[in-house]
Amino acid sequence: MEDSKENSHNLSGLHVDTKTTNLDQSMNLWEEVRTANLHPSRRSYHSAVIFNEKMIIYGGQDLREGPQSGMWRIEIGQFDQGDWEEVKIQDSSPLCRHSAIVKNDSMYIFGGSDGTQEFNRTIIFNLNNLSARSIVPENSLCPPPLDSHTACLYEDGTVAWMIVFGGYAIGERSSSVYTLNLSSEKWKKAQTSKGPEGRSNHSAVIYKDQMLVFGGTNEEGEKLSDLWRLDLRTYHWEEIKGNGDIPSGRSGHSAVVFKDVMIVFGGMKDITKETNDMYSFNFDTHQWVMFQYEHQIKDPVSNEQLEEFKKSRMSPVKKGDPSPTTKSPVMKKNTTDNISPQKTFTRKNTDGSSPENTSFIPKKKKTLYDGPASPVVGRIRAHPPHPRDGHSAVVSGSIMIVFGGDRHQMPFNDTYVYFLVEHTIKTPVKGN
Repeated sequence: MEDSKENSHNLSGLHVDTKTTNLDQSMNLWEEVRTANLHPSRRSYHSAVIFNEKMIIYGGQDLREGPQSGMWRIEIGQFDQGDWEEVKIQDSSPLCRHSAIVKNDSMYIFGGSDGTQEFNRTIIFNLNNLSARSIVPENSLCPPPLDSHTACLYEDGTVAWMIVFGGYAIGERSSSVYTLNLSSEKWKKAQTSKGPEGRSNHSAVIYKDQMLVFGGTNEEGEKLSDLWRLDLRTYHWEEIKGNGDIPSGRSGHSAVVFKDVMIVFGGMKDITKETNDMYSFNFDTHQWVMFQYEHQIKDPVSNEQLEEFKKSRMSPVKKGDPSPTTKSPVMKKNTTDNISPQKTFTRKNTDGSSPENTSFIPKKKKTLYDGPASPVVGRIRAHPPHPRDGHSAVVSGSIMIVFGGDRHQMPFNDTYVYFLVEHTIKTPVKGN
């Protein structure tokens, strides 16, 4: 009886059984967060940052509906009570596959695509008064139009920089490094030693005076598993030959820094093969550790609860009714039968293959959960994210927050927290 208490919760009057067998230790440290009221629409390849203990997401894409617009935020410390809030901003045009960093009260958005073209503009949002302005490229020292790149904040003690690497530029994948001086707002192309091959949908993090780049997709569409370090004082590249459980090649994954390790979560290993495994990389010892196996995740809401919820939604509801029961429609398989495409989005596929036209069919927005609709609001413990790529991950204190992404071109707008326990993320899982 005691065991059942430890593996279940009573949320919003519903008993949710989360007990599974053979959980590795890390799975118990996940919580799915379900909030009421409005939510961001489903999206992947958006950006996410932390500002004043709030996670802020911007833009993104739904492969069927196209690039998304707008900014949303949620209070990190109030996940149990807080809701998502749509932020009213001046610039609300659709944008995806861009990058974002925060310095002081400013968020810098660089590059990305609106579905028809890539950009090399920098949009600066003041996160206090929500005003926006742009840095217009001036000369050849600026990056070309880019998407699916990375951007990191680096501070050398006197100046803060945005470091941009890789991405998809003018028809091919880039291996160039560009720096934006946040004080002078001037771009410069860095002169580096010979480094990694061009790539897109990789990850990059800053640790001390180094930028570490992992994975991504190369020009041949191969998923990469190499790890490179760029010394930001000398701009010398070095490939790091790690030891231990080196991750398989992947793209569209996330990477964050926690103390002396980099944590890699999820990504796409191959076409229609997303994962939710997790690795840590120790910056000092170069040791890779797999601390969460890949798991296929089932919805924690029972079929009986789902049927009850469906019945509760069958009564007529007027358009615009703010009733919470209208916020989480049951998701169905999409169909393109007998529907004429309304919009063409000329972008790469999420598997990293060559660009080709993808038709988007307008359809009703779907929110909250990419699976059976759930009336549950609150935290569901020991419930990791489904396998995915194109998601975001940020760190606030000792928790990692994961939002969105997609699986088999079906985007999510769900939110998870992972409690960062140093012993767990440095301990390999034993058996699957």
